[in-house]
Amino acid sequence: MKKSLRLTKNLEFIHVYKAGRRLSSPFFTMYIKKNDLGYSRLGVSVSKKVGKSVVRNKIKRRIKEIIRTNYNDIRKGYDIVFSVKPSCAKLDFKTMEKELKGLMKRGRIYSVKKVYNFNDTVL
Repeated sequence: MKKSLRLTKNLEFIHVYKAGRRLSSPFFTMYIKKNDLGYSRLGVSVSKKVGKSVVRNKIKRRIKEIIRTNYNDIRKGYDIVFSVKPSCAKLDFKTMEKELKGLMKRGRIYSVKKVYNFNDTVL
């Protein structure tokens, strides 16, 4: 993910925590706040309660990959922070992706554009 698409500074995280909406699932808490930019920025927060650094970094890498592959389906103009709960350490990649997408759909920031093929011809 490009650096401009990430939340990196502590003050940016604090601003989203304090002024944003919060949605929770058994594995994640998502904070959402509108920004005045033409694009969405994302951040990931994993506390030491989740596990040792190897586990925390593995979770961060997985979340960043899920966001990278689905970034075009995320609505523009939001700052989003995913805070990971300790129960997330046992999730596999597919389940984690399903949980994150479900949480983003609940927050109304994720929309998949369905492509229909009205011609039933084989290309």
